[in-house]
Amino acid sequence: MRLIINFVKYHGCGNDFIIVDELDRELIPEEYKGAVSKKICRRRFSIGADDLLDLVPSSRADAWMRIFEPDGTEADMCGNGIRCAASYLCEKLGKDKVLIETRAGLKEVAKVNDEFKVSMGKLLKKYGEQKKFINYSFSEDDELIDVKMKFPVLGELRISIVNTGEPHAVIFVDDVDSEDIEKYADAIAKNKKIFPMGISVNIVQVIDEKTIKVRTYERGVWNETLACGTGSTASAAVSYLLGKIKSREVDVKVRGGRLKILISKDQLYMIGPAEKVFTGRIEVEV
Repeated sequence: MRLIINFVKYHGCGNDFIIVDELDRELIPEEYKGAVSKKICRRRFSIGADDLLDLVPSSRADAWMRIFEPDGTEADMCGNGIRCAASYLCEKLGKDKVLIETRAGLKEVAKVNDEFKVSMGKLLKKYGEQKKFINYSFSEDDELIDVKMKFPVLGELRISIVNTGEPHAVIFVDDVDSEDIEKYADAIAKNKKIFPMGISVNIVQVIDEKTIKVRTYERGVWNETLACGTGSTASAAVSYLLGKIKSREVDVKVRGGRLKILISKDQLYMIGPAEKVFTGRIEVEV
């Protein structure tokens, strides 16, 4: 089957996305969505992106954002992606605030000056809240914050496992730039014995009482990305819980720029940019 697909390319701090608008009509049949994502997200061979964001009608929100990874799987949530989707929808609908449905729930996104503020929800940190992602000997009520776990090659590590719409492992290091993130990816992110669906890995360096530096290896992309919104949110929340930072307003330095995470009692918020790169049309054989 040959498909002709109109798209818009966006990025948030270098985390880049192909947005396909199916609000008015279907462009990609359901059975081909994963295959199309695998094909057009390939760098050098096609458009290239970290994810395909498919905007489809929602009965509860302005749109439902479906997230298809470069490996063809569907993700629950994408922090940088939802800002980009919100930017597109605000322009299309003439709004400054939109409600977007995801597999991780409804997310409100508001335009704040030239950036977008996302309600990221509550940090899930108990084993029972995220056990489908983890195969390890924990009890239901165990909080997986700064726990000891053993991994191949790395040995015993202190690690936090949380969910901010997507599952994340958070590990603190002295210098993120000198670390071999592939080593963590092989031992943790791709470790299907412990994490049967894979897990994104964040290595975090504390800069000062309100600033952290984060590098993220993302499951689904199976590579390091220049930014990860859910990973930055997870890293900031864990840093605050462990007392490594004091401020509830956290500046997060990522490889593609900066994000701000706001920590309230029951809610996490993310503020960051969303930039349109170009629009186009592609013919895809699937």
